[in-house]
Amino acid sequence: MSQLRIRVLAGCGAFALAIGSLAVAPALSQSAGAGAHGKVEVKVLSSRYDLVSGGDALVEVKASEGARASELKLSLNGRQLLTPLKFDAATNTLRGLVTGLDTGANWLQVRGPAGYSVSQPLVNHPITGPILSGPHMTPYECRTEQSGLGPATDASCSAPTKYEWFYKSTGPATGTGAAATQFKPLANPKGARPADLATTTTIDGRNVPYIVRVESGVINRAIYRLAVLDDPATDAFGANEGWNNRLAVTFGGGCGTQYNQGSNGVQSILSDLYLARGFAYLNSTELVNQQHCNQVLQGETLMMLKEHFVEKYGVPKWTVGTGGSGGAIQQMVITQMYPGLLDGLQPSLSFPDSSMQTADCGLLQNFWRTRAGKAWSERKKDAVAGYSNGTCGSWERSFVRTIQAGFADGCAVSDKSLVYDPKKNPKGIRCTTQEMRVNIYGKDPKTGFARRPIDNIGIQYGLKALNDKDISVEEFLTLNEKVGGNDIDGAFVAKRTVGDETAIKAIYASGTFNTFKNLDAVPIINYRGYTDTTTPGDIHDRHRDLTIRARLEKATGSSANQVIWVADRAPGQGQPAKVNLAPIALDAITKWLDSMAADPAPLTPAKVVKHKPADAVDAYWTPDGQRVNEVASWDPDTSWNKTYPIHLEPRLIAGAPITNDIMKCALKPVNVADYSVSFSKSQQARLKKIFPGGVCDWSKPGVGYSTIKGTYQRY
Repeated sequence: MSQLRIRVLAGCGAFALAIGSLAVAPALSQSAGAGAHGKVEVKVLSSRYDLVSGGDALVEVKASEGARASELKLSLNGRQLLTPLKFDAATNTLRGLVTGLDTGANWLQVRGPAGYSVSQPLVNHPITGPILSGPHMTPYECRTEQSGLGPATDASCSAPTKYEWFYKSTGPATGTGAAATQFKPLANPKGARPADLATTTTIDGRNVPYIVRVESGVINRAIYRLAVLDDPATDAFGANEGWNNRLAVTFGGGCGTQYNQGSNGVQSILSDLYLARGFAYLNSTELVNQQHCNQVLQGETLMMLKEHFVEKYGVPKWTVGTGGSGGAIQQMVITQMYPGLLDGLQPSLSFPDSSMQTADCGLLQNFWRTRAGKAWSERKKDAVAGYSNGTCGSWERSFVRTIQAGFADGCAVSDKSLVYDPKKNPKGIRCTTQEMRVNIYGKDPKTGFARRPIDNIGIQYGLKALNDKDISVEEFLTLNEKVGGNDIDGAFVAKRTVGDETAIKAIYASGTFNTFKNLDAVPIINYRGYTDTTTPGDIHDRHRDLTIRARLEKATGSSANQVIWVADRAPGQGQPAKVNLAPIALDAITKWLDSMAADPAPLTPAKVVKHKPADAVDAYWTPDGQRVNEVASWDPDTSWNKTYPIHLEPRLIAGAPITNDIMKCALKPVNVADYSVSFSKSQQARLKKIFPGGVCDWSKPGVGYSTIKGTYQRY
């Protein structure tokens, strides 16, 4: 009779990782009695075994090849389980929630009738975090009361979990604009049904009352909302008869520097697009980029939220992301850092990451306010900035403040006396993006401030405009003489900004700068309304989708898993767009992911491409709503780019590659032969004086450049 074979699997939600019987932990022990037979597998379904949070984990013990799961005995740290795992005779498994985990290492022991045993490690962390992201920021103001959860119960801004029910009405929407809704509170879930209760048919064909249960709570110091169709009349809490077994997570925009928890309303999670189809729908204040602009922290939060979801609702068939601008950034960067949390991405109004050189627009705008720059025409400004008219100003108004240490409103604290001031409060909190990422970048021992990766040494602002003769040699030289930089507090100074090379290396190694190394095994549908020419300038230029494609191809050799869609923007305030791409994208990615899920083959880039739907191809929609399938490109002569002209940005105008992935450039000596215009001898001398160390050599990798150094990194 063969001996029992034991295999331990560690997983995270829907992406179980089979890592071998002895690889999960060096302290794993196992033994088999002389008469043992069969096979036993232990799988952690809700998270990786070493990244458990909140004191519980969903576990499955599967027996086969003669072993019987019903005969197995389980204990935790030598104690009987608080709640036995449920036996399923059809699959010969035990499955259930293992609760009562101690903080730190725990051991789940499985014993068989013949004396064999296996111990599965479970490393538990507090539900308040952190697990991977490093020490929490302080100060940190709670917003549970503003969010309807009552006063915080501890310094981590925790609050009791709360459940509320809503229903969709058949009547007209209440409210106006974005706040308009047909959802109404269901004050008495067990009471009589409202006369105006709607029904919905989910994507798997079930017609159910359109009643939604919203769970609200706090995980990793952030407020989350989780909505799912639920008929309270069935009295089967957690059964979720309307759930289609798919999870969608929404991500919010911006790039903020707030020392608070963030707030949201319970109705913020009531999305008809997702709930009507039967999706479970999840948000979190941490998954709004305007809070802390830190994808390490956001990914950790998503990891903990998904663990909670799996423990409570079960393993979803797949999980898809949605969200625009900063929400698009999160989907893609988190997938690079924490692969497996999201199975498909729907980034809209996309940027590749939160490390765009927004400081450049601040410097250019500052120059154009000086005596030397005031005479510049709008046409010349646009030629240097690359954007359509007004966009550089929009960048300045929106995000240049995120490098200004003393911008009190940026810190978003009630007590403004806490905020840094170089003279009055030099030890105060600093309202900068690098401070939000201090665990990633580290601190400069000379100042005690977070290191900063921003750099503009060697940048030839307006180089393309000069070579195209849109600006004169004199204007080019004056601009680059006077453009200057920012000091560590974000103030404008005459000297250019020197990036901290330790921070530059860290932004790449951490994956915060997205090199798209791990993004070839997920479907990606980048979509947007065309806003390039919106007055007075919209920052969401459509060329970013092509930069994403260029980085994806540089990292993986292919962009076959990416689709780019563009339609016209809404014609005016309060008016709907001719084509709404959000439901089209959701339907396409649902077909894509369903087809992949039905294929038992291991996940590979080839599998993703194999199951790509026929309509998941590059396309634009004309202003009158007609779809035109055409490969997206930089070529200005395509019908797509004639319909929706493409623009650039200051670093691309300065000669950066289309990947735009260089934080600090390598330098080369000034050579006047590199220009398509002539310089006088005095102008040549002036050019060399402006760039004493040389100008950017964009043909070489940037200083400190690398791809991400590992996934699920600890800080």
